[in-house]
Amino acid sequence: MKLYLIRHAHAGSRSAWDGDDTRRPLSARGEGQARAIAAQLADAGIDLLWTSSYLRCRQTLEPLADHLGLEIADSVAFTEGGAGPVALDAALEAAADGRTLAVCSHGDVLPAVAAAAVRRGADIEGGQALKKAARYDCTVEGGQLIRLVAVGPPDGTT
Repeated sequence: MKLYLIRHAHAGSRSAWDGDDTRRPLSARGEGQARAIAAQLADAGIDLLWTSSYLRCRQTLEPLADHLGLEIADSVAFTEGGAGPVALDAALEAAADGRTLAVCSHGDVLPAVAAAAVRRGADIEGGQALKKAARYDCTVEGGQLIRLVAVGPPDGTT
């Protein structure tokens, strides 16, 4: 079974944003990246969408949710500053019933999830750092994440 771990699309500079960072939206470039992510994953069999509660993460998944007719659920485990092992366990529990999950999170959380998976024996291809709008395509077998493949941002969106 598959699991998709997506870093949120471009949201502009944190330092240039004059408001609550949880409400910082995607930039125009990020909106294009979100549409491209939706096109890439439209036929991936995803039936469950989770996001950090941050607006930019939700906005990254909205085009995919609209295409698939799915709701997006907030996941505390994948909120910025979240612990990798906790987030990994939450995703594996959701995938245990055969569901295909896509999660949008942050540049600190997803490498921590990857590191936790590697410590548990998973193979990783492409490294643990992800650019914005990049993702891990993960393979889950026997309730464990066994392989992560880093996929760069959609072509023409960086």
